[in-house]
Amino acid sequence: MIGAIGAVACADIARAQPVPPSPTDTIQTEPSAVPLRDIMDVARDLFGIKVKGQPEITPRPGLSFTLLPSVGYNPAYGAFIGISAAFGGTLGDPKTTNVSSGSAGASYSTTGQISLQFKSDFFTPGNTMDLKGDWRYLDTSQPTYGLGAVERGQEKYPMDFVLYRFFETAYMRAAGSPVYIGLGYHFNRYDKIVDQRADAGEVTPFTTYSGGYPKVTTSSGLSVNVLYESRDNPINAKRGLYWNASLRNFVKELGSDTPWQSLQSDLRVYPHFPKGSRNTAAIWSSVWITFGHTPYLDLPAIGWDTYGRGGRGYVQGRIRGQSQVYTEFEYRVPLTANDMWGMVGFFSETQTTNPESGVFSNSDPAGGVGLRVKFNKKTATNLAVDFSWGDIQPMRVFFGMQEVF
Repeated sequence: MIGAIGAVACADIARAQPVPPSPTDTIQTEPSAVPLRDIMDVARDLFGIKVKGQPEITPRPGLSFTLLPSVGYNPAYGAFIGISAAFGGTLGDPKTTNVSSGSAGASYSTTGQISLQFKSDFFTPGNTMDLKGDWRYLDTSQPTYGLGAVERGQEKYPMDFVLYRFFETAYMRAAGSPVYIGLGYHFNRYDKIVDQRADAGEVTPFTTYSGGYPKVTTSSGLSVNVLYESRDNPINAKRGLYWNASLRNFVKELGSDTPWQSLQSDLRVYPHFPKGSRNTAAIWSSVWITFGHTPYLDLPAIGWDTYGRGGRGYVQGRIRGQSQVYTEFEYRVPLTANDMWGMVGFFSETQTTNPESGVFSNSDPAGGVGLRVKFNKKTATNLAVDFSWGDIQPMRVFFGMQEVF
């Protein structure tokens, strides 16, 4: 997606800081002698705004709120205007409570497409619980390209649909450990499905896989989940490990059209390289496997992770299959001692099962570079601009208010 940010406004609801490193952590992840700076510091300097009194350095519970009105253009959606908000901070004592994060957004395009989304990852005081949510209403159009890896000459099959999504998982922490056990509910309803080429009388990947032309598909099920969370800050991790595994069972008794299951594993690690430096070699490995006759639009697809950040270099839904393995490496380098500027280089590979053989096919690579500007130093939130390329795909520009992973 190519977008242009139109205006920026930021309001701190309450002061918040990332969880401090443990006494045994010797990695210098933040500069100690140079004060941190962000976009608001620059704005205050430019407009001569002076802050009265001494700065508050004691971390307090609360969320920081960042508001971003935006405009942009996408060939599939047309021009759009919207507003997005990012949340970050701690809901309890920062010494004992992990950083919480979330985002909300609404947009409307010149082609009449509507998007309302809310994503959350909230830790209760003392890390007793973690609440993860993914709620969406999308009235949208999106091309599909059939199943399997990217191939030259693949045809595009435009589709329209309305998505109602409600995913919510509640995790309870195992006392004295970074391990959480959770139960979740997952509801996806694709309504008013239009396969434009099928309407023109063609046989399409959607109708072939579905054995007909369903105008509505519904998936409703429960999940059991395991979470290991030791990152210092989920908004912009500089150390720690994250692993989330989820086994989901969609059944007719809860409203699903067909019974099917999925197994998902999401692993992220953040070693420093060279050791002792502020540079981070972040690694993301995601596995998404389905069993049974999964509805076509529910199949694993690139860019359909919770925050829609996987597969930079490809448009959302470009690669789809019964199962998918995604791996990404990103090298993060701060360019200034005050953490105001930074850059990243990244490379990813996607492997998807072949629809004929059921085995994983050739991988689809992507890569690129990105610029980082500190937007909110209290929560380490960066404004991210990434330039990326996919296999036989043109360069694309992606904007974001958090790190990709």
